[in-house]
Amino acid sequence: MSVGVLGRLKAGQVPLAVRQSAARGVLPVGQEELLGILIFLQSDPDPQVRKTASETLREEFNEDLIKRIVASDTTPVEVLEFFGRPPFHSRAVLEALIQNKITPDSTIALLADKVDADLINIMRLLRSPFILESLERNRLATPDITRRLGEIREEFFEKRNTFIPVHRTAAESREMAQMREDQEVDEESTALMVYSEEIKEGEDVTALTHQSLADDGFEEFDSMGGQERLSTIQRIARMTVAERVQTALKGAREERVILIRDANRLVASAVLDSPKLTDSEVDAFSLMKNVSEEVLRVLGTKREFMKNYSVIHNLVKNSRTPIGTSLPLLNRILTTDLKALTRNKNIPEVLRKSAQRHFELRTMVKQSK
Repeated sequence: MSVGVLGRLKAGQVPLAVRQSAARGVLPVGQEELLGILIFLQSDPDPQVRKTASETLREEFNEDLIKRIVASDTTPVEVLEFFGRPPFHSRAVLEALIQNKITPDSTIALLADKVDADLINIMRLLRSPFILESLERNRLATPDITRRLGEIREEFFEKRNTFIPVHRTAAESREMAQMREDQEVDEESTALMVYSEEIKEGEDVTALTHQSLADDGFEEFDSMGGQERLSTIQRIARMTVAERVQTALKGAREERVILIRDANRLVASAVLDSPKLTDSEVDAFSLMKNVSEEVLRVLGTKREFMKNYSVIHNLVKNSRTPIGTSLPLLNRILTTDLKALTRNKNIPEVLRKSAQRHFELRTMVKQSK
């Protein structure tokens, strides 16, 4: 941002003639800078400057350009706050604004009760209880989101003894780590880290986790030494729910592929909010049969995941995917893959019969042309 121009504007040190030029958009500055200046001039004391700045803003900045600017981490905060106030722009602009990590929490809180609730990720919720309260008033929230909000409130804001702030100092982190080392590890706590309906009483869940990772083909674990693999799993087993959520959001790939199976749905869902998540991981997650249905449901409802045909196809083939998620995806399945689904005995019967109807309909339409 051109600190000189905007700074002088804020200080009231720019003469009228220069403000008029700025309002017409003729200053030699970049798009982000110009947008910030035009927004500031919306409250200029001169009515003609205000009018000209508003007209320039409408004429020179279309939705696509505004989206790119509000998604940038170099955009002035004033710009982000401006587009976080009514009248709102397109969903794409709001989504970019909400996902921008530098957008103030206060702006997100103002938006949270007005936009689609699924746009707010779990990191924001943990950072500010005001955002959570605003989302709870959102009439657009689905029953699943409402349930998830209740879980977050209970786990992170009502159970004060287990709440660990997202922004913890280095000294606090070292103190917590030392406390865990000094405490005897509860062997049963490892059951929290793996989602499986097949865990039997007394079963070695750490070994089960390791075997599960190997079965899913995550090569990082094949290349790690045995002690290193065990250490990663045991370290996660010692974490509280709040720490596992933070690790899911900020941790490494090998931690995410463990935590996506976590028995706590908040932890597993947090993996899908991680900014480090890769397409290959999402592709692998969509095939897994040892994750909760909630994970597969989220995969099938987030637009960024649904841009990948492989993920769509995997979810439909996955027998664990909820019917409410897989059925609507049949419309997006290629005809050749639809035909294969009609013979797939591993998917629910209702899905297989629906795939058969879709295939027959497409075949009839093709033959009639």
